[in-house]
Amino acid sequence: MSDDPIRSKLTLEDISVLKERKKREIEKQQELINARVRNIFAPIEPATTKAESLVRTFNTGMAVYDGLMLGMKTFGRIKRFLRRHHK
Repeated sequence: MSDDPIRSKLTLEDISVLKERKKREIEKQQELINARVRNIFAPIEPATTKAESLVRTFNTGMAVYDGLMLGMKTFGRIKRFLRRHHK
């Protein structure tokens, strides 16, 4: 590709080079995304100790509790909103 600032027209060769560069960038990004998705959705390894098992159970319970509380608060706010604006 020409580095001459005066030249403003692209040649077919320039376009081909740019296309290949972008193709390689996209492939690298796809590999990175695939690696991250595999890491996120990888199965959880079984707990090796009783303490680890208890901590996981506790964390799961807290996540469920947090989800329920968030759902209840959201539902209550929606009900209040609808009551106020539906009169």
